[in-house]
Amino acid sequence: MKTKLLMLALMLAIAWGLKRHYADARVEDLSWIITPTAYLVSAVTGIGFEWRAGEGYFSHDRLFLLEKSCAGVNFMIAAFAMLVLALLHRGDHAAQAVRIVAGACAASYASAVVVNAVRIVMALWLADHPASTTSLSPADAHRLEGIAVYFGGLVLLHELVRRFDRRAFAVVHTS
Repeated sequence: MKTKLLMLALMLAIAWGLKRHYADARVEDLSWIITPTAYLVSAVTGIGFEWRAGEGYFSHDRLFLLEKSCAGVNFMIAAFAMLVLALLHRGDHAAQAVRIVAGACAASYASAVVVNAVRIVMALWLADHPASTTSLSPADAHRLEGIAVYFGGLVLLHELVRRFDRRAFAVVHTS
């Protein structure tokens, strides 16, 4: 029980620290997450992005800016918390708890880069194909698309961790 409470405390401290860092950060301070996202978007779409100090990654061809709000840190925080909570029942010992929290950090970072790249690729596509029959403004459509992609990313990540957890449980109990 104490180990699980410590896991929760560690999860909250890390999530709070990330949120504080994000709130106070300049775009340069977020290069650890926005740079791989920009490279992945570029690799998938072929669209070139150029770094602009104080702004982010800019595509001259598309007049599209990957700025601080495009970094995906909020998704990373949500994914991290969800992963720790989904695996909380596994944290019976301190070493296992540390592995879970560290693994959740790594998995949430990787998933944030991938899911955020998907969101940006879709945003680029939507910018090229505006829906003329919708009453949504482009900003509202962008926001709705982001919510849908992030929610779908969290659902997919949760399902993956559940399948992994079930498989690990089955291996331990059949050996």
